[in-house]
Amino acid sequence: MLNRKNTKEDNYNFTSVQLKFFACELKEAGGFDELMIKKQSIERNEGCTTILKYNDIEKYKKIYLTGIYSPFRQEFNTNVPYAFWTQLYIALKTKYLKMK
Repeated sequence: MLNRKNTKEDNYNFTSVQLKFFACELKEAGGFDELMIKKQSIERNEGCTTILKYNDIEKYKKIYLTGIYSPFRQEFNTNVPYAFWTQLYIALKTKYLKMK
């Protein structure tokens, strides 16, 4: 297991509204992987899943960090969007587990 310190870059402050919106997106897409394909952060090819990397991350942010996600444009400093969406997914699951 990878052991590292959390830094400001590793953590986003997701609001309840953002988490609820993301939960709705997950449900509509049919799951996390399906949503990640829709958000072009992974792709499937011949049964293999590949995490995508972007050289023009500003273009990605203009397309996918809109609306409720637009506050994260300044903090979003990765060329691997999957990293951001995974943190959002973990935040959602963590909050959901605390509610049970």
